[in-house]
Amino acid sequence: MPTRPHYAQSWEDTRLIQELWTRHPADHYHLIASGGDHALELALRGFTNLQLYDLESVQLAHIQSKIHALDLREADRNLAFGYRQGRGGLLHDGRLERFLGLFARGVVPLLVPKSTRNTLRTAPNIEAQIAAWDGPWQTPRWKWIAHRYFEPQRVDGSARHPGLIEASERVKQPINYLKQFREKLAISHLSDNPFAEYPLFGQYLASGIPYLDEGFTGAAQHLNLHHQSLESALAAAPAEVRGIHASDVLEGRNPDQVHDFFTTVDRASAAGSTLIFWDHRFRTEFPEWWLQTWTRVTDLPADRVPFYHQAHAFVKS
Repeated sequence: MPTRPHYAQSWEDTRLIQELWTRHPADHYHLIASGGDHALELALRGFTNLQLYDLESVQLAHIQSKIHALDLREADRNLAFGYRQGRGGLLHDGRLERFLGLFARGVVPLLVPKSTRNTLRTAPNIEAQIAAWDGPWQTPRWKWIAHRYFEPQRVDGSARHPGLIEASERVKQPINYLKQFREKLAISHLSDNPFAEYPLFGQYLASGIPYLDEGFTGAAQHLNLHHQSLESALAAAPAEVRGIHASDVLEGRNPDQVHDFFTTVDRASAAGSTLIFWDHRFRTEFPEWWLQTWTRVTDLPADRVPFYHQAHAFVKS
């Protein structure tokens, strides 16, 4: 059993989840636990009855530590999270965050002068931000080393959960993380995109984390942690109106397992329920019966996270 969480933070854009669930409210909300940040931000925005699931107790213990730390006074809370200061703390001790932090704090300063980094971080608008990225940042040395650091095979082996990268009958799709990174910089200012700032700087100075900035407390009233899989919980649940966040759990599964997932979700969901999840390396093919019963929600906010291929959102008719 791992002693360190795979994910110290949540790397799904909460704005998409919040918008989907605001339009289509549910009686029950179910989330992959991950680092818990998405659930904490949703609780900050007024969502209750949030059920978080994970098979690894270390992930749940990590979230419980965040819940406790949020009730500390501000200085102690920020110290516990490692927020806007330091390199350790609850925001930094995951396997993925260690991988990103090594790049941001150990590699980037060797490749990009401080003045160039500051130009990007303090750019007054998106146009200036892209000009800084496309211009002085893109030296041959940067391109060569950064592309190799973020080679898909290296990311799979060093940063992602083993259960998401196992061999599957489905074929992994090519991915260019740096290209996707630029695409996100072209649609969101760094001050509004913590998912882009952290991999480059290893900290949050331009952007921020809302539940920390707004001093959210009392999270234990809204979050319920379950040491089980999302699917096992849904398999035992009656059909009711549910909001389901499945992160990228379909990664690495074979077609039969993907089909079983959709069947389980459908049986537990009454009309008005929603499902949101992300494709990373694998592309999801949907059963025909699913597309006849569930309608795509396509006009959600732009996804700010540079790691995924696509977000999928549905509401049940």
